[in-house]
Amino acid sequence: MRKISRVSLAGAALILILAAALTFAGGRRARAADYERKLAAAELMQICMDRIKVYKEEAGVGLTPEDFHGTGLVGSEYTLVTTTNGVAEAKRTTANSDMAALAVQLLEEAGIRPGDRVGAAFSGSFPGLNLAVLSACAVMEVDLAYICSAGASTYGANQPEITFPEMACRLVEEGLLPQDGIAVSMGGDFDCGGEMYPDLRDGILERLEALGPELIWEPDYQKNLLLRQELYSRGGPIRCFIGVGGSVTTLGLAEDRLGCGVTPPDVIRTLNKNSGLMEIYNARGLPVIHLLNVKRLVADYGLPFDPPRLPAPGESAVYFTVRYPWHWAAGGLLGAAALLLEGRRRARREEGP
Repeated sequence: MRKISRVSLAGAALILILAAALTFAGGRRARAADYERKLAAAELMQICMDRIKVYKEEAGVGLTPEDFHGTGLVGSEYTLVTTTNGVAEAKRTTANSDMAALAVQLLEEAGIRPGDRVGAAFSGSFPGLNLAVLSACAVMEVDLAYICSAGASTYGANQPEITFPEMACRLVEEGLLPQDGIAVSMGGDFDCGGEMYPDLRDGILERLEALGPELIWEPDYQKNLLLRQELYSRGGPIRCFIGVGGSVTTLGLAEDRLGCGVTPPDVIRTLNKNSGLMEIYNARGLPVIHLLNVKRLVADYGLPFDPPRLPAPGESAVYFTVRYPWHWAAGGLLGAAALLLEGRRRARREEGP
């Protein structure tokens, strides 16, 4: 058996290491092909955020101490309509217009194109993520059929003076967003605000009924799911489903089986009585976009978690790709292969016939 000398092996390894180092050192950041689309979505989201801050001021709601950046999207620690516990850091992270650029990226990864119909379930817990999806779909000219709940976790849109469905409705009235939601609900326990202070809940219900979209009030879990699916299908079949926040109708009653970001079709093979809309639509062959685990989501796409300063739109990693000089890698592979071949020939000559 002819063996290649250690010198040849070491030389080949050195060539490969050097080629890899030159390849990665030569990487240059370049604007992504969809840079302008992402920037337009971020700019629209910023305009919407600025208007929401005005709406809240008009409703007598000021900025909270946790809203370090003055976005108007970080709510109170607790109010009498708060549904569950949340984390202020996650809410601040999503109150960033670059989340709209990320939403563009996720929609593109899910295969969504202009004119496609997409279904979404919004929770008041993450007004920033809701606005991100709305802005991205508007810029991409996607037909978005969304249902929004008024309930919110701590630090979300949990101030009873103005709920997220009301914010979204005003943005549509002002012509900033192209379409209203197809329905609204209270959210929270049984999707009927069971844990909310009754008098405040009833007052919010009256305001939701006056908005225009259909009001969902169905405590039976299975009937609620069927009603929502029927509402989504009224305008034609959807090609993707987006779940923002952690409502039971979105996630289901049992352990969440889907990761954050985009899940391709048919990952969920079996459904049961506890399955939520994301699992149901995925099992039917649709990609789903799961927006809840904020820390993991931003880490996956190079966005900052709870940054001390919000970057200007167009600066974050989501707007760029890295291009590497792959000729160094190719040259290294060829050089290492040539050295190993020469080492094998030398060993053959030394061994003789």
